[in-house]
Amino acid sequence: MSNISNPKIAIFYFAFLPQFVLPGATHPTLSMLVIAGLTFIIKDPGGFFAGWLRSHLSVLSWLNRSSGAILIGLGVKLAFERRT
Repeated sequence: MSNISNPKIAIFYFAFLPQFVLPGATHPTLSMLVIAGLTFIIKDPGGFFAGWLRSHLSVLSWLNRSSGAILIGLGVKLAFERRT
């Protein structure tokens, strides 16, 4: 709800979306609305998944530990990598 009333989000989308609309499009506003709708459709399940994770602490704990182990492994790999 806080992002709906945040004008910075709207300004970001109005600045970001036009670069994906073709200059000669017959309905550029419709193209922008379609892109915004697709963005919502793609991002909305992520929000539901994040809410589900917050309610399942054992899964969240496992996810935190495994992502931490991956980051540590990547750090170790980077530390031993040779410079070219």
